[in-house]
Amino acid sequence: MTLLNKSFWTILCLLCVSLSGNAQEGNKNILFIAVDDLKPLLASYGAEQMHTPNFDRLAAMGTSFHNAHVQQAVCGPSRASIMTGAYPDKTKVWDLHTNFRESAPDLMSMPEYLVEQGYESTGIGKIYHKGSSSPGHDGKSWSIPHQLPDNFDPEYGTPAFNYYQNSETKAQIAQLKKEAKAKGIKKQGKIRKYVFKRMKPSTEAADVSDEAYQDGLYTQAAIQQMKQLSEGNKPFFLAVGYQKPHLPFIAPKKYWDLYDPTKIDLAPFQDLAAGTPKLAYHSFGEIRAYSDIDKNLRVGDKMTEEKQRELIHGYMACVSYIDAQLGKLLDAMEAMDLMENTVIVLWGDHGFHLGDHTLWCKHSNFEQATRIPLMFAGQGVEKGKVVTQAVELVDVFPTLFELAGVAPSAQVDGKSLVPLMDGDESTVINRNYAISQYHRWGDRMGYSIRTDRYRYTEWHGKGYRTYKSYMADNIEGLELYDYEKDPNETRNLVDDPAYLEVKKQLKETLLAELRSQQKNQ
Repeated sequence: MTLLNKSFWTILCLLCVSLSGNAQEGNKNILFIAVDDLKPLLASYGAEQMHTPNFDRLAAMGTSFHNAHVQQAVCGPSRASIMTGAYPDKTKVWDLHTNFRESAPDLMSMPEYLVEQGYESTGIGKIYHKGSSSPGHDGKSWSIPHQLPDNFDPEYGTPAFNYYQNSETKAQIAQLKKEAKAKGIKKQGKIRKYVFKRMKPSTEAADVSDEAYQDGLYTQAAIQQMKQLSEGNKPFFLAVGYQKPHLPFIAPKKYWDLYDPTKIDLAPFQDLAAGTPKLAYHSFGEIRAYSDIDKNLRVGDKMTEEKQRELIHGYMACVSYIDAQLGKLLDAMEAMDLMENTVIVLWGDHGFHLGDHTLWCKHSNFEQATRIPLMFAGQGVEKGKVVTQAVELVDVFPTLFELAGVAPSAQVDGKSLVPLMDGDESTVINRNYAISQYHRWGDRMGYSIRTDRYRYTEWHGKGYRTYKSYMADNIEGLELYDYEKDPNETRNLVDDPAYLEVKKQLKETLLAELRSQQKNQ
């Protein structure tokens, strides 16, 4: 290309950006609510034991997707995917350390794109994974700086390590900090490591206010920010990221009191699935890092029933704590008369194992790790609708843009879900599956396809990613589950003669998808 041609195209691109930098009349605001580690353990999703009136309220306001799945069941990759609309093999984020700005510098984030379209954009709390985002919680994403408020309820003070408010726990942690310093340990990270090796409870039920913990502060800040944005002359993108029900399972006591631990349902299947490759499992190191968890537990080992009940109780309490924060946000929106001109989306960044397959936490391609709640509300969204078609988090980017009246981005790998939410049953999308992936044992990667009924997974070795050529000889393990007959994934059906045709069809579909991703890198 000649210098003259380069100059022409540069000027043309700048002109296009300039013209697109004015939001169109009628562009909707976007309230973008992320909830860390949230599985569909909600009353509106069929979990009748749950106390979640505000999640249920949002479900009644719009459309809920009951077969929604993440791209990778761990925080960093999942959030990089939803924020860019791109699969992990395009963002090249498969862990908790990689920043997509460095691994895939040509990608733009969703809020960054909206700023170019004339939006105000800001965030509060956990939107990206903190350990793998650029300064300012990915500063390019925000026209107004991102916030992590720390003005905790003065009655209780700052929680220990921003986690614990129980007075006895705080006193023990303070003593351990003194011990560490007396031993010559000076760096805060090493002091933290010293303390947590000796004292790191997995749960807490202190009798404190919502604002004694971070998520209560995020709600306060979000409402204040919403008011400021509503008084401006631009449409806005407001992201609110809640940290619970992530470990440790900590919530004010009043939310624990909503549940009777003796009546909590334990996972019905607590064994390894028959015929499933070892690659499918992990030894839940995340939860074993807590000081009250048996460090000797490994793949296939079950926790005691008492500990299971405590942990599940804590998870449920945290979900209800976030439910209360959601209610405050919705109340504020109504009070500010923002409902008619705002699109709402709520999503979990992955699911969570609570003892099924003897697993805890996420980090797998099983249903409990990949499946999430996904809800939309606002103009153009049918109220009270439930969609059971398989969808995925990369679909959120194009869906929000269509609902908000924003020009689409050619970057995204997902598809708009608006045809599934418009109240017209004849409108559909041309895809009926979701793709997830998870890495294991260094260079292995499992790619999983989920349809309305089945899940088929291939575990590839030799460092395979979709930007490389697919080679059947690299496959080290296969899985197939039928959720109609075996919802708990108790048996791998990949070698069952009755499923040969199902396996063939799913394999062909997955292969076509992986090759399509290769072309779109």
